Parts: sequence; structure tokens; C-alpha cells
Amino acid sequence: MEMRNRFYESASARKRIVTAEERERAINAAKAFEPTNPFCRVVLRPSYLYRGCIMYLPSCFAEQHLSGVSGFIKLQLPDGRQWPVRCLYRGGRAKFSQGWYEFTLENNLGEGDVCVFELLRSREFVLKVTVFRVMESAGLMYRSQ
Repeated sequence: MEMRNRFYESASARKRIVTAEERERAINAAKAFEPTNPFCRVVLRPSYLYRGCIMYLPSCFAEQHLSGVSGFIKLQLPDGRQWPVRCLYRGGRAKFSQGWYEFTLENNLGEGDVCVFELLRSREFVLKVTVFRVMESAGLMYRSQ
């Protein structure tokens, strides 16, 4: 019960009213970021943050780089900190479930933020996550490398 209350409190706290300009600025900054490793970009929607906290990766990226994954992978910030997240690949789609919610909470991710997921190591599946934020109060478009 306590976890459920924590979920609703944090979800409503992370709900944002984002202007079209803020959203466009974050998307353009993410588009300008071109890692050398295989990568994909995801604009965070409410369903990725609140309702069940499951996030799907683009199928073109999943099919090429995450085929056969069924278990925990690591999400790594540019500063090296890592989070274990359950990733399941099935039918050409890959989704994050267990651990994704904690990652979004601990990194203050919110609606409209853009995450760039970069494949660092494919044997143990480590994805580097670079975040481009829409809101200045949340640390607008930080990118530490």
C-alpha cells in the first residue's frame, strides 16, 4: 500500500504542462546529438511514466540490437551510475518494465523529456541514457559526458 501511495504522489508531482516551444527545443537538441554507437531516441509520454510504467523502444532499434533479450539489462547515465531494468524482447518489440519506474523517479524524468538510448555493450546489454529535458526547473537539457 505504501508503494502505491508513493507511486501516485510522485506521478502527479512529475506531471507537467509543457509548451510546444519547450517540447520542440528538447527534441531538436536530442536530434542534434549523434552518438557513434547504435542509438534511438524516445520522447517520454505519460504512459511511459505513470500507468504501469512500461516503456517500449522503437522496433527498428529493438529488432537490430535487442533481439533475444529477456532479463535485466543496465541503463547507464553519462556519469557512470547504473540501474538494472528488466527488458523483454518479443515479436519485434522491446519493452522496459521492472526497474524502469525507479530509474525515471531517481532521475526526475517527466513528460516531454527526450531520452537517447545508446548501445554501449551488446554482450551484457548496457544502454547509455542521455536526457534532454523540456523544463528548466528540472535541469533543462542537461548533458553530462
